Amino acid sequence: MKSLRSTWVAQGWRALITANLGLLLALPLFADPAGKPVVARKNPAKPAAPTAAASSGRDTAEYADALPSPARPVPPDLLLKKDDERKADAMAVFSQGLLAEDNAEQEKMIAAYRKALELDPTYAELAVKLAYELARRDDPSSGVQILKDTIKAAPKEAVPYIYLSQLYAKDLKKPEVGLKYAEQALALAPDNFAAYLAVYEIYIATGQTKKAEQLIDRAAKSDRGDSKYWVQLGDLSTRLYLKEDGSCEPAQEQKINTIYRKAADLAQDDPVIQTKVADYFVLSKQVDKAIPYYRNVVTLLHNQEDTSPDNGREKLANVLDKLARSYLITGQRDEAIGYFEDIIKDNPLRFETYELLGELYEEKNDLDKAVTNYEHSLLLDASEPRNHLRVAQLLMKAKRFDRAVEVMQAARKKFPDQPSITFSLAIALSQAKRHPEAMTAFADAQAEAEISSEQPLTAYFYLIYGEAAEQAGLIEKAAELIKQSLEMDPNSAEACNYLGYMWADRGEHLDEAGELIKKALSIEPEKGEYLDSLGWFYFKKGEPERALAELLRAQESILLETKKDDATVLEHIGDTYSKLGKTVEALNYWQKSLAIEENKKVADKIESAKQKMTSDKPVPAPAKQ
Repeated sequence: MKSLRSTWVAQGWRALITANLGLLLALPLFADPAGKPVVARKNPAKPAAPTAAASSGRDTAEYADALPSPARPVPPDLLLKKDDERKADAMAVFSQGLLAEDNAEQEKMIAAYRKALELDPTYAELAVKLAYELARRDDPSSGVQILKDTIKAAPKEAVPYIYLSQLYAKDLKKPEVGLKYAEQALALAPDNFAAYLAVYEIYIATGQTKKAEQLIDRAAKSDRGDSKYWVQLGDLSTRLYLKEDGSCEPAQEQKINTIYRKAADLAQDDPVIQTKVADYFVLSKQVDKAIPYYRNVVTLLHNQEDTSPDNGREKLANVLDKLARSYLITGQRDEAIGYFEDIIKDNPLRFETYELLGELYEEKNDLDKAVTNYEHSLLLDASEPRNHLRVAQLLMKAKRFDRAVEVMQAARKKFPDQPSITFSLAIALSQAKRHPEAMTAFADAQAEAEISSEQPLTAYFYLIYGEAAEQAGLIEKAAELIKQSLEMDPNSAEACNYLGYMWADRGEHLDEAGELIKKALSIEPEKGEYLDSLGWFYFKKGEPERALAELLRAQESILLETKKDDATVLEHIGDTYSKLGKTVEALNYWQKSLAIEENKKVADKIESAKQKMTSDKPVPAPAKQ
């Protein structure tokens, strides 16, 4: 109600108070019921005996320093005029309304405000407030009458017209009458944004889109130097022109851009306005244009003294976050990482920033920094199982299997009834080559999932379980589990390839293995891993020429997909060349394989080939092609 009180002062209450002060000074300080002046004494219970000074009429210490003078008539220039008397009464009643409002006495408040407006109907803001309260009570008609009375008393005030238009358009469902009052408000205050908004909303509600566009064009011609006006107009323009996906016609986009740039130019030192302008450019998918404004906001907030309190730091962190994301969207990943790093220096508890940094470093294949940031995020929020799963997955990707096991063991204690947690722990144990523990964890995950209806067992679960069993040397169990996976998903290329390769590598069920591998390739014909399996199948079948052709295709496909060689494929090519009697070529591929991944078996093959080449014995002739 601060604005209400200040308006009363603005309406001449200083003169009124001065006049009342003159009246007060002309009256006795105290009076008895009969109207006679009462003199203050130090001890009224024990009257003092008269003294010479008292009898002579001089003051003594027992009496007040100043005796009231007899009542005198108020000078004419200090008398209140009739209008001022009504306003004085209105102010008194209005004060009662304020007290009632503070005490949540709604009926008393409304009665007091009604009385205040009867005494002073020119007070537009109070009329709007009362009309709003009445509309809330499903009595918009009374609100309309109050506003009309105020318009009669103060016909040049735009505010009553604006709210009157809303009552007619929204509450009384008479948009044509509402539009008339809204247009009158706009005529009275052509730079009042609320008037534009009132007209705009009625145009849109009645389907007059073309007129709404013309209205915005009219508002954009204003020479008003208020940045808030232009930001509000920009927001209104986005409501009209911008689609849900942030796009609009080029001409419309240019109009909105001009409006927001006007706001930014008028408030270059205002971080709030600058942020709103930048936010618009992000919303409209012009992210590159947002970056300079966000950068300016960062500079402004750094220069402000209130950046040290917590709320100031949080504001700065939010803008830095927007700036970093803008750099990210525009493909400037390193700049984005730099700003995110700045955020966590000043705000080390921002969970989402660590998450995003982890993702960015993971995309850069900087697994150590990715893990560090993900683990920070886990420290800040360990309440979500997915956070534990993500950290463990990345740790396994970085080949830090023991640490992955630790993370998932802690997670299992925190979430004892989550099959996905137990499943991830089992995978980590298998990767750490702790096979007996891994098999136990897989069995536990299976039992937990069978009890839980929320996380049913899938074909993927049985495939991973089968792969772990094969790694543990449990070949029959592995085959059983992968077959179960294929029963649930017969077209799983991964499951077909794994079981086919497992059998082919062991020289078992070769015909069935070949059919499974060929089925995998029929689903994904260019998959390098599956081509390697097919080549190895031919190798085991005793067809090295066909094997070599498929293995070289596998190498080419993997290089195209991953930009690097695969150690296993290179070993297979070396083995095939050796089988063909091409020791030099075999040695070349084995050495390439060993350079990628340490493998004692490959190292032994290299040593054996070197000894064979340097021995005195003649090298056998290559097999016929």
